[in-house]
Amino acid sequence: MKDYLLFIPPTEVLEKKPREWSASEAKLYFNWFMSIKADRVEYMLTTIDESLTGNSSVDIKRISNKVTELLFKKPFSEKIDNVPVITNQGLALVADLSLLISQLIITDYPQVTWKIVKRPLRDISYNLPAIFGFPLVGYRELMRAAIVNAKSILNGEKDSSIWLKMYQSSVDLINGNVT
Repeated sequence: MKDYLLFIPPTEVLEKKPREWSASEAKLYFNWFMSIKADRVEYMLTTIDESLTGNSSVDIKRISNKVTELLFKKPFSEKIDNVPVITNQGLALVADLSLLISQLIITDYPQVTWKIVKRPLRDISYNLPAIFGFPLVGYRELMRAAIVNAKSILNGEKDSSIWLKMYQSSVDLINGNVT
């Protein structure tokens, strides 16, 4: 497979951690993020030769199987001391998968919307975009979860079913179900 387009934020925010951003820097990142997310999803789908059918669960299962398979190949991971390690292109791929999952949640549950996480300050997702509209937890920031899950897949701790579980657990939270 050819090189995969990296997920590179605006230069104005590259030098700081999101927690250190000013309100205007968080807004700059958010606006950039909102402007590229649909294109990123389309790019991923085109690159892996996939399309959406309108059935979110079926689409996520099929697409995540393909993404999981790709994670074990170059350019998405490389072996260091015989251990697979995710590359920047692998990080971009799973970030795009998280955008797809978020998009499908919003499509299926239009009360869910993108906003900037502003509290609490100690939150790992502070100043980052997240989807809001979850009665019990407020929001979900799926990109970090997707990256953690991808690393767990490469370590043999999880499998491709984790991506559908991300979607299903989000739906459960929207519906007020705690599992």
